[in-house]
Amino acid sequence: MSRAVGLHLVMLLMAGPVAGRGILVDDVVAVVNRHVITRSEIRQEAALVLVERRGDRGLSREITPEFLVKVMELLINQRVLIDEAQKIGVPPVTEQQRERLFLVFRRRFLDPEVYARFLFVHDLAEDEIGDILVRHYRVERLKERKLRVMPEVTREEVRQYYDKHRIELGDAPFDLVAEAIRLKLLTRRQEKGLARWIWALRKRSDVKVLVDLVDPGPG
Repeated sequence: MSRAVGLHLVMLLMAGPVAGRGILVDDVVAVVNRHVITRSEIRQEAALVLVERRGDRGLSREITPEFLVKVMELLINQRVLIDEAQKIGVPPVTEQQRERLFLVFRRRFLDPEVYARFLFVHDLAEDEIGDILVRHYRVERLKERKLRVMPEVTREEVRQYYDKHRIELGDAPFDLVAEAIRLKLLTRRQEKGLARWIWALRKRSDVKVLVDLVDPGPG
């Protein structure tokens, strides 16, 4: 889909059900399979991510165009993974799980007025926050399922790393550092394995980015 087609979609959406009635419509920034990602959705996701990571202190961080690009990539990956979750039958999130997710998020705001301002500034309703949190949770569950089938780090691999980096480890006894080495190698393997898996899913998906968020160009 070209940028012109994306903008045409916006124009079609602007033709509301009531003639002559003005309707505020988002830019379509990206399309993942049949999922449309809008500019406001990216900004809302960015604000939510900052709160999830830093609590209400995250609200003071500037949302730069570069950060929005990272969030857009995060959203694209999430859409691809949600499609995969539906394809392989990952169970849906229950209402009780949804309520718990929302309560955990809500507790990140120590001041109710700050929370109310967060909703207003980012044009978010609590149901929308719930939908976003559920998406995050389903994506993490899918990743956990993938991690469970990845091979474990063997003792031989730990020993090889120890022998190669023994001086850097301060010549500590093998048994003293073996578990720390195993966790380091496992984390590295999982990160690389997840990155390759997500990239493979993206290549099989129909992903189109229509807008450059850093340099949108003239007009």
